[in-house]
Amino acid sequence: MKKLIYLIGLITAIAMSLGGTFRILRWPGADELLVYGFLGFAFLFTPMLAVSYFKENLRKALSEKIRIVLGILSGVTVGLAIVFKFLHLQGADFLLLGGALLFSLGFLPFLFFGMYKKTAA
Repeated sequence: MKKLIYLIGLITAIAMSLGGTFRILRWPGADELLVYGFLGFAFLFTPMLAVSYFKENLRKALSEKIRIVLGILSGVTVGLAIVFKFLHLQGADFLLLGGALLFSLGFLPFLFFGMYKKTAA
């Protein structure tokens, strides 16, 4: 399972980086590579990585699980917003703002509180 997760991550990262390069050079196929790379990263790699993490860390604290869920949701939301921006669809700004707020006000407080608890113990 881990090999498949990392293979999907590698393929989507390559697609995103090649798509960005193709877009800068104005080569054909740039938008498709970017969109499919972001979609694969947001909807395949990230959830599969989260499921793998939860399987390994079932006995972790609830705050740790909430932190991971908020991180995944914010990442998927921002990834979807980027795809909406590339395709010039409505709602991209709303998705980007929602993902940024979820990351800033949801994920980061849990992350830093967890780091504080580890150093205080």
